Amino acid sequence: MQSIGLQLILVLSFSTLAYAQDKSAVRVNQSLRRELLKMQEDDQKYRNEVEEIEKMALAADEKQKKVSALWEKQEKVDRRNIKRLVQIINKYGWPGRSMVGKEGSLTAFLVIQHADLEYQKKYFPLLKEAVKRGEADPQDAALLEDRILMREGKKQIYGSQLHYNEVTKELELWPIEDEDEVDARRARVGLEPLAKYAKRFGLEYKPAQKK
Repeated sequence: MQSIGLQLILVLSFSTLAYAQDKSAVRVNQSLRRELLKMQEDDQKYRNEVEEIEKMALAADEKQKKVSALWEKQEKVDRRNIKRLVQIINKYGWPGRSMVGKEGSLTAFLVIQHADLEYQKKYFPLLKEAVKRGEADPQDAALLEDRILMREGKKQIYGSQLHYNEVTKELELWPIEDEDEVDARRARVGLEPLAKYAKRFGLEYKPAQKK
């Protein structure tokens, strides 16, 4: 089971992103799209509840008990979702926008983003290829790449991942590779400047000075 701190980041890293309403589902596999949208709903169900509990004024032990119980439920959902997504990918390939609409494609990313590292590494190349074909959002590939790097203990590229510092008991950005160019990289995939992104988490980020 993942630590509560890291689990919280799994919630925040998605809930703070603004995705446009799905308007691309015109000539798509509607049955598969509906199934994926239900998977997305399940993917967010307990994560949203965790986020609400984190805002409540509860005793630390009571809050942790409630959060742990919700994450236990969410992890069961995540295992079910990734199992089904693998079946979908094996049958259809990566479910891109032309197949399942924008929101359906987003679901595929979310399920992989919340899966174990082995799944993330296995399906990241498929997501990257989907981005090249215009079948997936470049932001999705950027976030997944950062997530993989963080979980491998390496520096991230786009600055999308935060972690809970067990010593300071505070959220902080995971270390960033070539930090003075991070905003340029973020802009290329459609992400907002890092200072603005960090502010969403109550953090003040000062861009690194270029040498």
